[in-house]
Amino acid sequence: MDLTYVSIVVLSSLIFVVSGIIGYLYWQQTRLLQQLQTLALVVATKLTEQQQVEEQEPESEEEDDDRVEVVEGPTEAVQSAVLPVHEPSVSPTPTATSASEDDVDDIQHKTVKELHELLTKKGIPYGKRDAKTVLLQLLRATA
Repeated sequence: MDLTYVSIVVLSSLIFVVSGIIGYLYWQQTRLLQQLQTLALVVATKLTEQQQVEEQEPESEEEDDDRVEVVEGPTEAVQSAVLPVHEPSVSPTPTATSASEDDVDDIQHKTVKELHELLTKKGIPYGKRDAKTVLLQLLRATA
């Protein structure tokens, strides 16, 4: 009977150790996936900003190509010709944030709800259950 009790104790301790290892691996996987998701959001935000800048540049180049043609001939024809006037168009630019929002020290002292409002205002996606440190990392990465 003693051998039976020893084998039961050994098997149960092995099951306990394996369960602990599986729990640790699950915890590490969750942390890794959360960090990858945060990184993917930051990269996606930067790419969309870069694409918006690239889309705005060709528009400004096309506007600069407008030229005024000089018509030679009688003065009456020149006076009656309508010359196009080039007006600079206002391109949509991101709104400037106040200095208090960009200051890292001020962000440190904000509550989680205030950080959620800042992220929503900037259009940065976040998880509702994200910790304050994750929200701060998102704000720093996009600053």
